[in-house]
Amino acid sequence: MPHLCVSIAPLDPLFHGKGDDDEPEWPPSPMRVFQSLLAGCRAGCRQRTWSEQKADAFRWLEERGAPCIVAPEACLTNGYTFFVPNNDSDKVSDRQERLTSKQAHPYMFISPDDDSDGANRIHYLWRIGEDEWSTARIHAETLCNEARQILALGWGIDQAIGFGRILNDGELASLKGKAWQPWQGLRQGQRTLRVPTRGSLNQLEQVHQSFLNRVSETEFRPVLRLNLFDTVTYLSAKSLPPRAYAAFEFHDGIAFRQSAANEVAAMVRSLACECAKKDTHVFPGGSESFVAGHVKEAKTTPPRFSYLPLPTIGHRHVDGMIRRVLITEPFGGDGSHARWVQDRLRNASLKDNEGKERAVLVGVWRASSRGVIDRYVSESTEWASVTPVVLPGFDDRDYDKAVKLCLQSLHQAEIPVESVKALLLRKAPFWPGALHPSQYRRPHYLKHLPAWHVRLVFRETMSGPLAIGAGRHCGLGIMAATI
Repeated sequence: MPHLCVSIAPLDPLFHGKGDDDEPEWPPSPMRVFQSLLAGCRAGCRQRTWSEQKADAFRWLEERGAPCIVAPEACLTNGYTFFVPNNDSDKVSDRQERLTSKQAHPYMFISPDDDSDGANRIHYLWRIGEDEWSTARIHAETLCNEARQILALGWGIDQAIGFGRILNDGELASLKGKAWQPWQGLRQGQRTLRVPTRGSLNQLEQVHQSFLNRVSETEFRPVLRLNLFDTVTYLSAKSLPPRAYAAFEFHDGIAFRQSAANEVAAMVRSLACECAKKDTHVFPGGSESFVAGHVKEAKTTPPRFSYLPLPTIGHRHVDGMIRRVLITEPFGGDGSHARWVQDRLRNASLKDNEGKERAVLVGVWRASSRGVIDRYVSESTEWASVTPVVLPGFDDRDYDKAVKLCLQSLHQAEIPVESVKALLLRKAPFWPGALHPSQYRRPHYLKHLPAWHVRLVFRETMSGPLAIGAGRHCGLGIMAATI
């Protein structure tokens, strides 16, 4: 499958661009590249070569959606101060008085000094379907030619050289750097990047004209602001997309022992099944599979809800009691099912096997709850189990075999095994208030399997909630971020 690849080779290892929140941005957004392409091919005398064919190519690029990005590793520097001419410099003759300070906190590339293999280049990849290649080819080739006119990416001091080419799937593997994939979902706290959308080209031209005509005799006209773009979350290709979730807690004075995590999950699951039967909401694969988790004889586990009671953690003196519950979608879900759960189960009663009311699910109301929940849903490279991980096989009391089974459980939970940097298993808990694995109650089909507490260190940050092992959907194997 062909890909349009626009590559940027910065002349300096610093990138000063900032995102929408005025925070340093990395990797540079696709909208920034779109603007650099347009500015380069219309700068100075090149404006005379602007044509409808080039405009059509830019409009075609608007319709491509969010590209993949391959960029070098970068770290945020401590920043520095530099001085630029003041806008009132014509009123003061002293040079020292005509300068004003400016703070910069750029990103610096972490890559080999030798750039012969393209290690310092940033690549933007738009996929082109085989069925549309015949009509898209002229637009792609036009943009490849115009990429050579790029002057800068980021601030004006971020000078760069651009070039474009058409790559096939095999050639993508030769690109050096860290791969970033667009994710269309959105969760609060995730960093987003601007992406061009239909109409971005026309609005950029209007913004430029408003800047040129901002002063007319004695009248000043405010310059238009660019607002026609999409915002897309970008994630490392080695990490997982966040999981959408619904959060509840119990009324004051209601709590469950951590050893009963599986029983709490079973009550929440039963309530969700009961609500799903009375509702018209459509679940992937049906409510029997997605809500109840009935997989029958399927070789792989289909998408389904995970019911995660949250033991209280966060400081040395916690009691480990369960006062909060998460119901999570599978990785990469669009959040619609979590929103259904949040609305449908709010203020509903949890009942045990005998039909006795044990608690009521309410929205998150305690001031301390946000800190506890964040431990389970934040981003981190280090995670440790709060409830024990039930391995998907017998370890024969052999630690090495237990490690292999733990890696197998990661694969079953759709967590890339290659993303794990370090792994530690032990019987003693990692969290205050947690218990030895033997003290947790389990459903009958898991009682014969070994259980361990697990600590994971990932190469990239991972977003929670995370749960692994044979009981990952029913309150066991729940992980929390240690840093």
